[in-house]
Amino acid sequence: MAVANGIDDKVLQDILSATTSRDVERLLATLPVVEPEHYQRDYGKALGCWRDEYLHWVPVGLDRGNGGRIKLAGQPMNPIAERLVNGQEALIELERLRELADSPETPMPRSPREAVLRYFGVPNLDSIPRISDAARRRKLIEKINEVRKRLYVRLFYSKEAKEFAVAIRDEGMGQEPLRVHETLLSLGQTDKADKPYMIGVFGQGGSSAFAASEYSTIISRRAPDLIGRGGDNGVGWTIVRQIFPKGRRDPYFAYLAASEDGAVPRFDAAAAEAVGFTHGCRFVHIDYDFGRSSAAVARMLYQALNHVLFNPMLPYDLFALKERPELMQGTAQRLARQAAGLGHRSALDKSFSSQPVGGTA
Repeated sequence: MAVANGIDDKVLQDILSATTSRDVERLLATLPVVEPEHYQRDYGKALGCWRDEYLHWVPVGLDRGNGGRIKLAGQPMNPIAERLVNGQEALIELERLRELADSPETPMPRSPREAVLRYFGVPNLDSIPRISDAARRRKLIEKINEVRKRLYVRLFYSKEAKEFAVAIRDEGMGQEPLRVHETLLSLGQTDKADKPYMIGVFGQGGSSAFAASEYSTIISRRAPDLIGRGGDNGVGWTIVRQIFPKGRRDPYFAYLAASEDGAVPRFDAAAAEAVGFTHGCRFVHIDYDFGRSSAAVARMLYQALNHVLFNPMLPYDLFALKERPELMQGTAQRLARQAAGLGHRSALDKSFSSQPVGGTA
């Protein structure tokens, strides 16, 4: 594989710290990138020559016609929720692969709920407030506080650029650099269909976040204990943007690739260790279009994610323009907690007065 040379390891830190369009554009200016007008994938054929030692813009999913498919999401919160679901799956799959390494004959969990209970010892999150045994409830809360640190979403806002950025980070299984384009950057492909403990199937919804962003950065590293002989312990990375070809009206989404087969660029394990990137995935969607003011988005993100992920498989943290995280467990858990506070014979009811229903005379 031809890997771009001359890219200093400090670029990895620049990618990790990029939260505005200007940050990304400043970074791109330092990289050996062939502009789209000099190289394009045009529905099965290449226009222009591939230049070794350079990075090229290649269509996400290796599909030039990906524009309509990536723009499927109707609401900006949905792709963020999808990324969080993918993160929960990565955490579950990490534990399943470790289980198989220790005991290859162990039957797979029959559902996501069974997997979460087996690997994390956590039942349905909305069932915990109803547990009458205080010691057991306290122990489960301790487990939740351990798991939540392994998955988070962080909101950034630049007053100077007037831009939002959303980072989703999981400490799950991660991907080896050579597989990033086949997994994290694929469209409509799946390796989950025969795994009943996974939450989704095709995993395409998160890609809609590209359409709401000016740029997106992706970093992924395989958990070291999952890498077999000859595996790659380095970290794969790329940048995603929309391409508007000159003289055409079919824009598409593309990412930086380091080889003609679509593999992303990489840094070695030492570079990953230097910035503290142990394993898992990190997506950052930059200049994200929420269509709201900064104050409204911070409040809306908490409410919307709890609503969309009504009863998530695993808890996660939300950093909504502040350093102290909020524990996210879904609206179902919040309602269950309120109901438990009212007592067993009480129920939550609407706060507005009763209204007549039925047909008119």
